Amino acid sequence: MQKMKYVMLSTLFLSLGMFTSCNKPSYDVMVVGVDHKTFKETEILIQNMSKQMIDNLPFYTGQIGNKKVVVAESDFGMSEAAMMTTIGIKHFNPKVVISEGSAGGHHEDIHLYDIVLGKDLLDMSSYHGDVSDVENWELQNPTLHSDEELLEKAGKIENKYSGVVKPNGVIASSDAWNTSVDFVNKLHKKFKEDCEEMEAYAVANVCEYYHIPSLSIKMISNNLITEEKYDAKVC
Repeated sequence: MQKMKYVMLSTLFLSLGMFTSCNKPSYDVMVVGVDHKTFKETEILIQNMSKQMIDNLPFYTGQIGNKKVVVAESDFGMSEAAMMTTIGIKHFNPKVVISEGSAGGHHEDIHLYDIVLGKDLLDMSSYHGDVSDVENWELQNPTLHSDEELLEKAGKIENKYSGVVKPNGVIASSDAWNTSVDFVNKLHKKFKEDCEEMEAYAVANVCEYYHIPSLSIKMISNNLITEEKYDAKVC
């Protein structure tokens, strides 16, 4: 599973090159992923890279194909992802940022090993309303979006495991880990999200501030609605 992720991201890296900058960025791509006990989302990417500690935080640098790549190893959650993305951008000045990892499916038409490309990104933590009345929630933070050119390129890459790559996906981010089927059904009815995880919105928010194109790629690791159990190999 991780080998497929490496091939997919490598193919995407090789297709890049349309972005330019007056600052002549030092790195072509920065990948932000989680490294936390059983969630080893960056493991296969960093195998042949050099580790650097910046402010006591781990970054890995190397080359994939003809692209200079830096991998930022984040812990769980929005604040961790935002911190790693900010430090990575300031230190390595990447042309493109990719948020990659796993996510839980939120409806019956998304399955284990499917890949969701985050056309739209929601901050589910920013809800306003009664916690028991999801239908009347309003999200205070705006919907963010992955870069259109990156979405187009990533959408052409084959998923050899499930065969499904959803190019116009909706990814919800939250520091809460929702495990109630009834609650997830209510969220999906209101917001139409395909999956939920804990970092994508934060990464995209930082990238928008720095005017750097970004893309969110998530593979489905479990689905409460279809009762597909968590598979750690996705990470």
